[in-house]
Amino acid sequence: MHAARDTRAVRHTVETLTEEIGRIVSERQELRAFAAGRAELEENRRRLAAAQSRLSHLLIERHLPQPGAA
Repeated sequence: MHAARDTRAVRHTVETLTEEIGRIVSERQELRAFAAGRAELEENRRRLAAAQSRLSHLLIERHLPQPGAA
């Protein structure tokens, strides 16, 4: 199994966060394959949800028109 990583302190880009989400999803699949406990799955779910939320914010920042840019 993978050790849990706290990625909140890391300054991600859309691309690096997308890769991180892929790693968290792979970890979740491993946890399920090895019948991990509820606590492990919940911790993974929370990390995945947080990463997806951060990705949404990064995408909004990337594609939202900047003030004064016209």
